[in-house]
Amino acid sequence: MDKTMNDLIQLLEREKTAKVICAELNNFVDLRHSLLTIVERIHSLTRCEAVAIRLHDSGDYPYYVYNGFPDTFIQKENSLCAKNDAGKPILESGGKEYLLECMCGNVIRGRFDPALPFFTKNGSFWSNHTSRLLASTTEADRQSRTRNTCNSCGYESVALIPIKAKGERIGLIQLNDHRIGRFDANLIEYLEMIGEHVGLAVQNSLIHTKLKNAFEEIKVLRGIIPICSNCKKIRDDAGYWQQVEVYISHHTEASFSHGICPDCIKKLYPKYSHRPKKDDNIV
Repeated sequence: MDKTMNDLIQLLEREKTAKVICAELNNFVDLRHSLLTIVERIHSLTRCEAVAIRLHDSGDYPYYVYNGFPDTFIQKENSLCAKNDAGKPILESGGKEYLLECMCGNVIRGRFDPALPFFTKNGSFWSNHTSRLLASTTEADRQSRTRNTCNSCGYESVALIPIKAKGERIGLIQLNDHRIGRFDANLIEYLEMIGEHVGLAVQNSLIHTKLKNAFEEIKVLRGIIPICSNCKKIRDDAGYWQQVEVYISHHTEASFSHGICPDCIKKLYPKYSHRPKKDDNIV
């Protein structure tokens, strides 16, 4: 088979896979199940040994789904946060986000130089020979201290594709292979497109979850709420009695400002509750 025919077959296969991935993301019910399907599709298309997706979670970016990676690798590399001697995550100089290590941290934080051959203009990283890359570059070239776990585990081909939602990097797609030369520029560009679609799906999932929680709260407030006839406390689903304002605050976005109504003013402060009328004799 000549090269032109082979390239055409690859193009058609990628287009078909892209349509399947987009359909899966548009019709997902469970995000984890859908992203696992996406990982399997990328695994099949690229014939890469290992594929994974990292997503933001409480300031870190652990592996959300993966295929082909040993559990020992996932456990070792699950967290990207730099840690102090006590094992606590270190904040960046600005103090708002955790300091992320290694090349994965670079891709997620947008630390890259598009002039370097192992970065793309969209901020992806890829290398077909990590041993050669480490031997020919400095940490300054690589934008940060790299752990080099992928290389020490024998992975020579590594690609890291950012997952973006509304311009924000919320994770990445990772592809690893022990063989040299598994990627080319066209494949990386294709995977960047997939990363954009995954980002939209994750964003839609978050919106879906928020709406679902809001509807659940509305259902609670529409139903019969058990309330004490004397003190007016409300019993929650766990059987605990709470003040009305505490219950409402937990189940809605409403907040309370306290005052005293006219009837209560009369009872509590009768001395100050009288307001003179027009026909009162005022001296």
